[in-house]
Amino acid sequence: MGMHAFETLQEIALVVDADAELAHWRGQFRELPHCRKLRWEDVKPALKLGIDACLKANGRDLTEMLDELETRYRRTGKESRLDWQQARDVVAVAWVRIWERQPARSTAAPAFVSGARMSLGLQAR
Repeated sequence: MGMHAFETLQEIALVVDADAELAHWRGQFRELPHCRKLRWEDVKPALKLGIDACLKANGRDLTEMLDELETRYRRTGKESRLDWQQARDVVAVAWVRIWERQPARSTAAPAFVSGARMSLGLQAR
């Protein structure tokens, strides 16, 4: 996946090393919701989708993208033991982690980050 930079409509530069994110989660994936007894290959499609969605959101809230993400997950996560409802939580955790790890700015993380965390019942990691 490699290093990606993206600028949203809100002019917030987003820099993500997708490979580093996947490496982080490879060692931590069993701590993710619904993943305690799964294999890495079951969790990886949802994490990749979360990283990619965050980069392509262009200022949209995660919750605005759920239908689109579900369609994409049904194509890419066919072999996973996570159903979409479970994968959605994993996607959201990856999304929130990326935003929370961005370099400090004069403003807080966009409202859609905390909104996604709250609407999906997630805790900060």
